[in-house]
Amino acid sequence: MPETGVEQASILSERLRLWIATDPMLNERHVTGSFGVAEFPLHGATAEEIIRVADAGMYKAKHAGGNKVFSMEPTLEGEALGQHRQLINTYLESILRREHVPSAVEIVDALEKISAALGERDRATVLRDAVRTVTRALEAREIHATGHGDTVASYVRAIGEELALLDSDLAELIFAAQVHDVGKIILPERLLNKPTALNFDEYQLVKSHSAVGAKILEPVPGSDHAQSFVLHHQERFDGGGYPYGLKGEQIPQGARIIAVAEAYVNMTADRAYADGKTPVEAMLELERCSGMQFDGMIVRILIKQLKSERTARA
Repeated sequence: MPETGVEQASILSERLRLWIATDPMLNERHVTGSFGVAEFPLHGATAEEIIRVADAGMYKAKHAGGNKVFSMEPTLEGEALGQHRQLINTYLESILRREHVPSAVEIVDALEKISAALGERDRATVLRDAVRTVTRALEAREIHATGHGDTVASYVRAIGEELALLDSDLAELIFAAQVHDVGKIILPERLLNKPTALNFDEYQLVKSHSAVGAKILEPVPGSDHAQSFVLHHQERFDGGGYPYGLKGEQIPQGARIIAVAEAYVNMTADRAYADGKTPVEAMLELERCSGMQFDGMIVRILIKQLKSERTARA
C-alpha cells in the first residue's frame, strides 16, 4: 500500500478481517482471517525484510487463536532504529550474500566490530538485533523456513507463561527461541534444502549448528543463558542427543522447552523432503516421544495449550 503507514494499513486489515468474520457463508464454515502488517522503513530496509516481518506477524496472529491483526513492534525507535539497522547492515551485508556461505569466525568478527562501534547502553539491544538479522538470512535460504524462529518462539512463550517464568527469564528464553538455529547459517543452501537423506559427513556438519549458534551469541552481552539454550536444544531427554549427550534435567530447562516447541513446528510445517503433519498427528507424535526424546512435563503443557487453542477456534 503506497504512501500508507502501519496504522492505516492495520485499519484496512481490520476491515478485511471483520468482513471475513461477518460473512455468513465463511462464518458457517468457521473461516477467519489472520493478518500481519509491516511498514518501510520501520520494519525493514528491503521488500524481503518487510514481507518477512509481516509474515511473522501473521503467524503470531494465527498462534494467538486467529481472527486477529498483528503488527510486529520494532525493537528500537525512530532515528536510532535507522542508524542501528544501517550499522548492522554495513557489517553483515558482505558475509550474508546469498551465494556466500560464511564461517562462524566471520560472523563473530562482524558482531564484535558492531559492538566496538556502539555505546554501552545500546550494545546488547543492537547485537541481539544483529543476531536476528543473521537468523532471518538463514531462514530466507531454507525452503518453508521463513518466520521459523518467531513461530517457535510463540509456542515457547506460551509454555514459559504456563510455567510462570520471571519476565526477564522469559524474555531471554524467547530470544533464544527466535535465534536457536542461527548456527545453520554456515550450511550451504543445497544442504539446507536437500530432499534426500544426509550422508555421514553432511549429518556431522548439520550437528555442528547448535555449537556454532552458541559461538555466534558469545559477543552479545548478558546472553549466557541464551547461549546455553541454543547449545543444548538438540539434546534428548534420554541422553541420545547432541552435542554432549546430556540426559534429563542435566539439559537446561530452556533448551528442553525449545526442543518441544521446535519439534511441533517442524512436524506441522511442509519441508523440502516431506509434507507437514496435521496438528493432531503432531501432538500424538509428541506424546509418543514423551519421556524419551522430550521432557514429558513440557510436552503435556504444550499439548494442553494446543488443545485449548483448538477449542477456542471451534
